Amino acid sequence: MARSLRPCALAVASVCACLTSAAALAETFSSLPPPPSLASSGEQQRYMLELVVNQRESGAIVPVERRDGHFLLRAGDLQRAGIPAEKLPDPQQVDVSQWREVKADYDDRRQRLLLTVPPDWLSGQVIGEAQNGPRYPGRTSTGALFNYDFYATRTTNAGTRLSAWNELRLFGAAGQFSSNGVWQQQMEGRAPAQDDGYIRYDTWWSNEDENNVISWRVGDLTTDALSWSNSVRLGGIQIGRDFSVRPDLVTYPLPAFSGQAAVPSTVDLFINGYRSSQANVQPGPWSLTNVPFVNGAGDAVITTTDAVGRQVTTTLPFYVSSTLLKAGLSDYSFSAGAFRDSYGIKNFDYGEAAASGSLRYGATDWLTLETHAEGSDTLAMGGAGAMFRVGSLGVLNGALAQSQMNGAAGTQYSWGYQYNNSWFSIGTQHTLRSREFGNLALLSSRTGNSDTSNTTYSLARRSAQYNASVSLSQYGSLGAAYIDISGGDGQHTRLLNLSWSKTLWGNSSLYVSASRDQQQGAWSGAISLVIPFGEHGSASVSMERDQQGENNQRLYLSRSMPSDGGFAWDASWANQGGNSGDYRQGSLRWRNNKIDTSAGFYGDDDYNTQWADLTGSLVLMDSEVFAANAINDAFVVVKTSYPDVNVRYENQSMGRTDRNGYLLVPSISSYYPAKYDIDTLDLPADITTPKVEQRFAVKRQSGYLLHFPVEKLRAASVILHDADGQPLPVSSQVLRDGQATEYVGWDGIAWMENLHASNPMRVATPDGRTCSAELTIANGQPQALKTYGPITCPLPPRPAGAPVPSPDNSTSGITP
Repeated sequence: MARSLRPCALAVASVCACLTSAAALAETFSSLPPPPSLASSGEQQRYMLELVVNQRESGAIVPVERRDGHFLLRAGDLQRAGIPAEKLPDPQQVDVSQWREVKADYDDRRQRLLLTVPPDWLSGQVIGEAQNGPRYPGRTSTGALFNYDFYATRTTNAGTRLSAWNELRLFGAAGQFSSNGVWQQQMEGRAPAQDDGYIRYDTWWSNEDENNVISWRVGDLTTDALSWSNSVRLGGIQIGRDFSVRPDLVTYPLPAFSGQAAVPSTVDLFINGYRSSQANVQPGPWSLTNVPFVNGAGDAVITTTDAVGRQVTTTLPFYVSSTLLKAGLSDYSFSAGAFRDSYGIKNFDYGEAAASGSLRYGATDWLTLETHAEGSDTLAMGGAGAMFRVGSLGVLNGALAQSQMNGAAGTQYSWGYQYNNSWFSIGTQHTLRSREFGNLALLSSRTGNSDTSNTTYSLARRSAQYNASVSLSQYGSLGAAYIDISGGDGQHTRLLNLSWSKTLWGNSSLYVSASRDQQQGAWSGAISLVIPFGEHGSASVSMERDQQGENNQRLYLSRSMPSDGGFAWDASWANQGGNSGDYRQGSLRWRNNKIDTSAGFYGDDDYNTQWADLTGSLVLMDSEVFAANAINDAFVVVKTSYPDVNVRYENQSMGRTDRNGYLLVPSISSYYPAKYDIDTLDLPADITTPKVEQRFAVKRQSGYLLHFPVEKLRAASVILHDADGQPLPVSSQVLRDGQATEYVGWDGIAWMENLHASNPMRVATPDGRTCSAELTIANGQPQALKTYGPITCPLPPRPAGAPVPSPDNSTSGITP
């Protein structure tokens, strides 16, 4: 009986298991929405679905309520998906199935709710970062610089004359001080001239505030000017905006492009046929700002490609002018002082007080406003102007100025136009002045004239300039210029110039030019052929015809100076026509890292001159004196405290440090973030340095002491044993005052740095025991890569029952 009932019991159990599984599956499927075809109109359920907006998968899982075949979402979830609150029809819950601007699709296979909204609803994206590059503040050290230039000439019937130009410069954190001038002396020949002796040119002190992009100068200066004003020399003070101290700033407006993406896409930007950037964009508006630095007219082609390969291409013309200012950016300069009269003739001759100021402001990216004012006791002048970008057709400029000089009023009008692209450029500038118009330049020429004659200076009444150039591709390039000037003294000058140039075989080139003076009604022209020989040599042959109808022939040979120094020379011969005789000229130059010297001659059979020149500089920094070529801007002194170390500037070798470990790197562009590094491959194995490369900028007219600490390696391996002669446990900590924690490795070996003659230490084992020891080095000079020891560090006995630590389960948790 029992046997017959067992199969039945098994069958009943199977049926129960099947029923239980079916119930579990039913409960599971009840939490998932049914396919749309099976959904009844009356049910109301809540599901968890992935929300996808315009095919952008964010991975967000949100609750979705299904009611009568419609899908309802919370407004907060839609906002977090990027849909703005003002576009939502309900602030609490939104029925996306009845949203007129939105398309809602249910993906039952992947359990997603797909929404398609207008692209302009989504948040905007900026592709690329701001155009400003990384900033490297200018550095300076305390030091002094002396530039010199000795020049000697001997001329037929004029004798021998010596001159020595010099500049003394002091610099540091307080700024830069400079004074320059020239000493001249007639050695033989005619009687000493009145200008023999020392003539001072300029003396000034200046400094910069890089954070506010401002510089100031006290002493001799030249006023800043706009395109429709003039500069004068003053002795006084000057303050103004100085963008040269911040090369990371781009002051002129660059084009920006924008668009919309309905789905995730890729945007490619082509500038004048070259792809400049590529970026991935999400659905919504986007703007492209990482445009390369371009100037002039061009075409931008924007190609948008979506995930399935569909492309939309848009071509947009643009025009960039570096003379404009970005919207909201200002540029200004103010100068006040006294006229520098008899400049280059008298040392301290200052005249009437004067002041000058200019201001430029970027009102928009296409409009820059300008204003200028200047005055003195007898003059007041002021005006305003603007520069206007006409779409992609170029830039117009115009200005109007009024003056009051010695009681007479005058007016000046100025206007012009500039346009250029990759193959064509054109420009014109006009100035029209009334007879009574005056400015500081005119006033300075009158008051500073040391001539006792009745010479009267006046500004040009009218001037017009026209220029154009065009690239003819393989046929060369063509240029033209025309100048028309009506002087205040009634003279009229009209000049026309035409030129054509073409590159021939190799790097040889042909140049043809012709000029015509409209007043004399005569043409002059020249043809020149330049042929290079090797890397440094070149030769040119030219033929000219002047306005008097004389024909001249010229032959010129030269060898340029190699970048690392050496010899250079040049020689020329010219048949001047007429009775002038042949002209001959030649020079020889030699330069190394410390001096630059040259000598030569020039002249004809009746009049010739021989000359010699020696230039260079002396630098005082870090109590050391260095000799170098003339330094016009900034420099760097590299200090390694170790001799014969190769120093590189922008990956170019600049030489090796001297026996004291110094090397002067001259002719550095100020505020340029350059890379300096040293080559450690030639250093011995016991020499180390924590830095091998540094990038920084140097302040204007200054120098910087760059330190690469090269020193002997004061490190070695030390074997530590306990009192029984056994290695100390792995991961034991070696503690020394003022030093980083070091660790014991296998066989009791520890690597220890910054060793001295006496090195007391305390060792802590992973099980908490400690001991003390001391490493004594003879003469205090550890031998690099040597192993010292074993040194005994007696550990106290291990407590009874304490576990024995092993390298695999060390309590320190540190593997050496």
